[in-house]
Amino acid sequence: MRRFFISSQAIVQGRAQLSGEEFHHLRHVLRLGRSARIALYDERGATYHGEILRIAPTYAEVGITKHQSAVSSSLHLTLAQGTLKGRQMDLVIEKATELGVYAIAPFVSAFTVVRIPDDKRAERTARWQHIARAAAKQSGSPPPEIRPPQSFPELLHSVPTPSGKLIFSERERTLHLKEFARHATQFDSLHILVGPEGGFAPEEIEQAQAAGFVSVSLGASVLRAETASITAVALCQFLWRDIRSPLP
Repeated sequence: MRRFFISSQAIVQGRAQLSGEEFHHLRHVLRLGRSARIALYDERGATYHGEILRIAPTYAEVGITKHQSAVSSSLHLTLAQGTLKGRQMDLVIEKATELGVYAIAPFVSAFTVVRIPDDKRAERTARWQHIARAAAKQSGSPPPEIRPPQSFPELLHSVPTPSGKLIFSERERTLHLKEFARHATQFDSLHILVGPEGGFAPEEIEQAQAAGFVSVSLGASVLRAETASITAVALCQFLWRDIRSPLP
């Protein structure tokens, strides 16, 4: 069944109006018409099954036949990612969404290769949001919040105090994530930092530790930045994510 993203506000009394880019895809790419059965999902991760009732010039009206609430998790995992070059950053956004992160917070740090001009940040953020929605459509995970790029000090300042905090560093030689997890309690919220292609500067690791982050390692191998990010997200979800019942 074809899946389309829709704002929850566009669903009223068992009827939905699908418009914009998703309507264009439904009507002009897939050429679906009246009576076709489709699935919709919203920004909260809820899924709606329905049937196309009417095709208007700019929208499709869908009758909802079944509603499935999003499945909640006890872990709100935020990936703070040093911005990467083109396709590598797109890949991280896509795979982190599929793995169910709560938010993605890009940042610029000392070894960032590609720096996004201020006047391009909104455009780049919109592109990442589009990628996240497409990945959510495929995986069934709620689309994460994609935050605008910020500086490394701004990022550290923005992390809530009660959150768990990890910074993944190839310079870490003492504490492996597996060892940390043996003594860590269940997190309600966890922020993880993964650096850009060049990793973190020593002073950035010190700044993160001063802000309450624990430096951990993924192992002896030096991973590509995008591989490290996807691996870190997957392991943290495996270690601390507790899948609960559907949201009311």
